[in-house]
Amino acid sequence: MTSTPPFTPATVPTPPAAALPTDSADYLRSRLETTWAGARDGLWDWDVANDALRLSPRWKSLLGYASDEVQDRPEEWFRRVHPRDLDELKRAIDAHLNGRSDELETEFRMLHKDGSWRWILCRGQRHAKQALLAGSVTDVTSLKAAENQVLLEAFHDPLTGLPNKRLFQDRLSLALARRRQRAAQPLAVLYLDLDRFHTVNDSLGVDAGDDLLVEIKGRLTELLRLGDTLGRLGGDKFAVLLDGVGGPREAMHFADDLVAALKRPLVIAGLEVFASASIGIALSKDGKERPEDLLKDAITAMHRAKEDGATPFELFDPQMNSNAKERLQLEADLHHAIERGEFLLHYQPVIALASGDLAGFEALVRWQHPTRGMIRPDHFIPIAEETGLIAPLGSWVLEESCRQMREWKDRFQAARDISIAVNLSARQFENPALVDEIVQCLETAGLEPDSLDLEMTESVVMARTRENAATLQALRDLGIKLLIDDFGTGYSSLASLQSFPLDSLKIDRSFVMGMEFEDGKAEIVRTVLALAKALELEVVAEGIETAESLAILRDLECEHGQGYYFSAPVDGDAAAAWIENPPSF
Repeated sequence: MTSTPPFTPATVPTPPAAALPTDSADYLRSRLETTWAGARDGLWDWDVANDALRLSPRWKSLLGYASDEVQDRPEEWFRRVHPRDLDELKRAIDAHLNGRSDELETEFRMLHKDGSWRWILCRGQRHAKQALLAGSVTDVTSLKAAENQVLLEAFHDPLTGLPNKRLFQDRLSLALARRRQRAAQPLAVLYLDLDRFHTVNDSLGVDAGDDLLVEIKGRLTELLRLGDTLGRLGGDKFAVLLDGVGGPREAMHFADDLVAALKRPLVIAGLEVFASASIGIALSKDGKERPEDLLKDAITAMHRAKEDGATPFELFDPQMNSNAKERLQLEADLHHAIERGEFLLHYQPVIALASGDLAGFEALVRWQHPTRGMIRPDHFIPIAEETGLIAPLGSWVLEESCRQMREWKDRFQAARDISIAVNLSARQFENPALVDEIVQCLETAGLEPDSLDLEMTESVVMARTRENAATLQALRDLGIKLLIDDFGTGYSSLASLQSFPLDSLKIDRSFVMGMEFEDGKAEIVRTVLALAKALELEVVAEGIETAESLAILRDLECEHGQGYYFSAPVDGDAAAAWIENPPSF
């Protein structure tokens, strides 16, 4: 192998006539100054024993100073170090000088001449036998800012700037550790899930939804105490860590304050919007809980609050975990129920009140579970909606209803003029192919469009105003009858609904049941009927259970009604018997 020749500059300056001896102090100083001038980093050397420090011009210029503005003294260095970083710098120097670390490398902040703090990386090496140190300093402020930005993005929600789930759980973990060490007050976790947030996104746009989240963040932040943490854990979900509470009552009082803060109107995209949330509360007992478990308990309690609806918040108790496990099992079973043919339809008669004749049926889905028996819709429909299974289930209900109605029309002359009503979910409305799917169902069953009624809630219709209006118009153009279900429990009004191509309103059963005993309910029904008549909409009254309420509705000239006074929902065979031999009312 050929050896590499030594490097020799092409041109070597001619030394002055009286060159300095290479071992002289002036010569060594000259070489040092040349080295310092060529270095991009600030250089320094320190004779610790004699407290003699030398700083390069670059060292001083990093902090905005000229060479003669900073004296070569240790105190000139240390007095510019940030007070919070000074002790750590001194410990690092001492550890290296005393052999406890192989090299000196530490970061700290130093005060620049312009008044800003600059992050400095300091490296150094001690002399093997003497108390001498030498090294460099580098301005790493821009790198530190980039690191901080990465950390900010990794641990904070980009929209609100709040801690994300990762940082929230970290703070919860630290709070639990303090609780174990100091036997401090219990801490509480509150988990908030905004109600109907998707309605704002769908009707006003994503930007308006973001504005709403930022406004809610401001409302919630106002309530925090020193040491508490508010985090956004994704989507429309927030969490609050109360670091020290007197007990369940104090945590629930805070939840009351949250509810009250959200109730105040917000102006989003020029419109007044009212927010609400379902809240779950979990309290630590001894601090030995895992942070993820405590958060999970709060989520479980939130789901109970959302399902129950009686109060906006629930306090976790262990029984909820059993219920949650049962719900998970039910969800797993639900995934296979359609393919296994476990669903069936029941039918509740709808009566023309003036004549007492059968006008049609409302199709209502039931789940015949292989081991649990008949499961009520209010137990599995919310799960189907949350998991998205409501879409295939809704498609099956539509297909089966059309098939059944076609069969009845073929069997009974009396079925010629009746119709069947099917409920449409919000998920089905989000399907851009919904109209085509319904047309296909009608064609497959051989059913005329005027034999099918479609029911939807107010919130479904109002969620995506422009898109839903177009879908409704396309369905109406086919000859399908359109009804608003549970009217009076949503967020619309007759005035706003007049812009939609609708045929009927169904007054919610809560206004009809017991109306013969409560003047307020009867007045509500009377008002809805009068306004519906002005808008040329028919009305179906749900929840008719007594002859007295039927008489009132007939006096008010309500067109149609259904309820247990006529019949509970029945299976297909019983519904066929109704058609063949209808009772008179």
